[in-house]
Amino acid sequence: MADWAVLDLPTGAAPVRWGDFSVLRILLSVGNIVFSLILGALLMAVVAIYSPETLSAMLGWARSFKSLITSTGLNPKYNIWLELLLEERQLLLMFFTVIARVILAVVAYPIVLLRERT
Repeated sequence: MADWAVLDLPTGAAPVRWGDFSVLRILLSVGNIVFSLILGALLMAVVAIYSPETLSAMLGWARSFKSLITSTGLNPKYNIWLELLLEERQLLLMFFTVIARVILAVVAYPIVLLRERT
């Protein structure tokens, strides 16, 4: 549908344009990413508090994953950037952020289904 299309609304209701929803979608998407980053950091903190040996093992896996990534025989001009910018903590935060996004998707899916029914 075009951006200028108007929804069919009951008599007397103000028209809502599709362009208004695009801003809302952008805000909700950015909010979802920020919330998943915060939730991922909280998940990592919970694992660190309640199971430090698990987090230590996960840091070891992140170290081995970093060495796997940086030892691929990539041109040194590019590999040095991987070695400089890629840290084990960052890899671990990315992992927990992905887990948080999966959790958010599972939680949000029934809500989206309910909204589509109405």
